[in-house]
Amino acid sequence: MSQVGPQPDVQQAPGREDLRRRIEERIRRLERASGNGLWSMVLFLSVSFVAFDGFSIFPDLSNDARRMLGTPPSGQMISLALVVYAFSGIVRTLARMSRNIKPYQGLMHVAFFTAFYTFYQLSGVLQDNFWAVFFAGISVMGLENYYLWAHSNEAIRKERALLKSMWEGDER
Repeated sequence: MSQVGPQPDVQQAPGREDLRRRIEERIRRLERASGNGLWSMVLFLSVSFVAFDGFSIFPDLSNDARRMLGTPPSGQMISLALVVYAFSGIVRTLARMSRNIKPYQGLMHVAFFTAFYTFYQLSGVLQDNFWAVFFAGISVMGLENYYLWAHSNEAIRKERALLKSMWEGDER
């Protein structure tokens, strides 16, 4: 007499191997995501070094370009915007941490802090406000990167535990 269904050992092996490959791919993706925060921090520090020197590696804007851009905002207005952005960035990250929501994985903070450096430069008060932007950036991005690292490591730990349980199931 023949059995109607396929043999269990033959059917489970390819499915298990596929599942193992998918888990290993998720682990690699999480490890890369964890490193993305470091790259954004390196980019921010690079921009900060250039800003510290007053963007001297770039040519000065011509008078026509300055006229086209218009009057720059005052240093006080830029500082107010910086405080609001830094505070909201920290609160937003803390809220995501408390609800365990996937961390932000982009370069948006680098772009915003670069804009603050640029606005201060155009207003002529960058040297007076450099450290404010720098420490606000380090604070916001440091918290964001810590959460990205912690979130990724926890997910990697769970994936490795799942992989380990699969191997223990094979040994039985």
